[in-house]
Amino acid sequence: MIISVVFLLLIVIFAVQNAQIVPITFMTWSLNLNLALVVLGSASIGVIIGVLWSWLRGMQSRGRLKELERQLEAAREKNSTLERAMNDLMNHRARSESSEQSFSES
Repeated sequence: MIISVVFLLLIVIFAVQNAQIVPITFMTWSLNLNLALVVLGSASIGVIIGVLWSWLRGMQSRGRLKELERQLEAAREKNSTLERAMNDLMNHRARSESSEQSFSES
């Protein structure tokens, strides 16, 4: 935040010190504008483009994060299912072994 304020202050100082009228030409249009307006307008457009770009990238990242969270939840559910199945098999094996021991002792 402080860096932004300092940067903005430098832009304003530059614009005030360069207040002469300059011709701006774009294709067939031509305007005579104060250099301060040109500099501040250009800086403002740059900030707007930067904010929009960051916002779009953030949305893309949030979408990817949600997808990864869904995948993680599915993997956790699968892990729980496999752990339950493994425990059931181990319990079944233990019961089978104890049954076999009881049978062989008789």
